[in-house]
Amino acid sequence: MAAFPRLTAIATLLTACTFGASASAPTATSEEHAVIHADVVRNPADPAYTVHLRSDASGRTWSGWESVSFANVDAAPLGRVWFRLWSNGLDGCDPLAITITHPSSGAWGAPTTDCTAISVDLDAPLAPGDRTNVRFDLRIHVAARNDRFGYAGGMSLLGTALPTLAVHDDQGWHLDPFVDFGESFYSVVGRYRVTLDVPDGLATPTTGRQVAVTAAGDRTIRTYVADEVRDFEWAAGALRNVQATEGNAVVRVWYRSGYVTPAKARHLLELARTSMATYSAAFGDYPYPEMDVVLTSFPHYGGMEYPQIVFANPQDRVVTHELAHQWWFGIVGDDEYSEPWLDESFATWSMFLPLKPWIGCDAYDWPSPTARITNDMAYWSDHQDEYGTIYEGGGCLLADLARRFGLDRFESILASYEASHRFGVSRTGDFTAAVDEAAATDLPGLDMAAYWDRWRIG
Repeated sequence: MAAFPRLTAIATLLTACTFGASASAPTATSEEHAVIHADVVRNPADPAYTVHLRSDASGRTWSGWESVSFANVDAAPLGRVWFRLWSNGLDGCDPLAITITHPSSGAWGAPTTDCTAISVDLDAPLAPGDRTNVRFDLRIHVAARNDRFGYAGGMSLLGTALPTLAVHDDQGWHLDPFVDFGESFYSVVGRYRVTLDVPDGLATPTTGRQVAVTAAGDRTIRTYVADEVRDFEWAAGALRNVQATEGNAVVRVWYRSGYVTPAKARHLLELARTSMATYSAAFGDYPYPEMDVVLTSFPHYGGMEYPQIVFANPQDRVVTHELAHQWWFGIVGDDEYSEPWLDESFATWSMFLPLKPWIGCDAYDWPSPTARITNDMAYWSDHQDEYGTIYEGGGCLLADLARRFGLDRFESILASYEASHRFGVSRTGDFTAAVDEAAATDLPGLDMAAYWDRWRIG
């Protein structure tokens, strides 16, 4: 899953990095490394999601509606859009976890890609620069499983539960399959206004901040807003929380009584606060008003990151890793199916900054000749035993760069890279170009084309 599945291996890597001399792989040219895609048009753009959902007593079943407004920023009329119903990917079409009915407009196609994608032909093509909206009824049922989209121990986790617009860019529509051991998500930033109607006593930590709350008999209705985020998630259960302030943001740690002690929650709150301060200083200010850490008990992986909220096992390195994703995936976006290393490698290296910075890693012992840091999720799906490469190998690469440039200088390179792609989407060529530019001055004797080839980048 997202939060590194191999904690022990990564910790060991800090003291035992070797380069597999027997492994070989195709190399990429320096021109391939330097490609920058700043002019890519990603459409539909500027999405605004309005959602109203009512839950059952357990927080497992939700019903209501969703309305989505969006703009066409391409030069041609937009006649079709796609919605991703990502968490249908866990069970496919039987049973459906996320169901859309009664759309207000458009011709809706049959669900595809294990019911994670639905096409909508608009009633009339949307002219360049214009906006439109669609509305539909929505039902979400969370199956009993201990997962990022699942119900366990009296708590529902609703990761990628809301239908989200798919992205069309220079490579066409991105309708990649759901990947249950990692991520395949890709979206542009948008605005959310989500109202959750729940029984009294059911806490709902979410993406965004609460802006309204009303009582209705034995129920509580809360409204949350979030701006410049790639999606919206929440949890539901009888939860306690502790909180602190870091910069302009409120940091909360949510936990279940009897599973996590108050002392452990306070420790992880302080670690979360320290992590947010460290990452803000290193990469750029955290731009949101809140950060929620929901403590879980995942048996097969550490946790999962989402905008302004993470689901994390109560372990220090899990929490620091997931919080690092607020920058690497959240603020600086990427296509997680095509280039998963751009968030997982970066979060793996960054997670050590609040603890003991990872500086220096001469090389990596490649698990096979075809394993490359920049392989896509199609490759990792066929070679799951090598998936740790984007955590361990990618982290090792960044640790080596931190040694070569020096930690302070490398952080300044990352901060400039973050500023250039804040709320946008980065590709591998964008990062290598940023490093190449710095190396031309700071490391003039280093052959960067050979360097990237050695690390199997490209």
